[in-house]
Amino acid sequence: MRHFFILLILALSLAGCSDAKSTTLSYEEVKKIMVDAIQTEEGKKAIRQLFEDKSFRELLILNTEEIKKATEETLLSKEAADFWMTTFEDPKFQETFAKSMQKQQEDLMKKLLNDASYQEDLTSFFGQPDMQKQLETILKGAVMRKELEKVVMETIENPLLQSKWQELVKKSSGEQEDDSKKKEGESGAKKEEASSQ
Repeated sequence: MRHFFILLILALSLAGCSDAKSTTLSYEEVKKIMVDAIQTEEGKKAIRQLFEDKSFRELLILNTEEIKKATEETLLSKEAADFWMTTFEDPKFQETFAKSMQKQQEDLMKKLLNDASYQEDLTSFFGQPDMQKQLETILKGAVMRKELEKVVMETIENPLLQSKWQELVKKSSGEQEDDSKKKEGESGAKKEEASSQ
């Protein structure tokens, strides 16, 4: 910081010495001198040293309470609420948002499922007689069956799972071919044994 001010004073004094007639410099002249001084190697070095100074960097850091207050005022305002409501109505944004949160949600569910207290809470919640009756009623209902069919169809048609389905079908058909070849081989062996006897 000290170097920067020394550089500024030198630049101003040199400018004053070069033109003895004018005692004061205009804003444009001072600006040009400052820009020229900053662009020199000495000016760049002085700025680098200024940013290396810990006390100067602390001045640049904003008060976290002020940032927090400004953020809360911005995010909790009516305009922000309207903006987010409109944004979340867009299917493309919903998809992008869901994909960006997918890994965190999976990690959270894995942690919760491995947590003993969460498992106990879940078991006790679904173990209540009222919950069991409600689940039975829901699962037996026609609406639930339609929803299950819809979920199954969406799962089957999911582009991310298409390659897996194809692999399973190929594997299944390959196993069936192997089984039929084994059966043919066994029946042929039995016929040969019967004819040899």
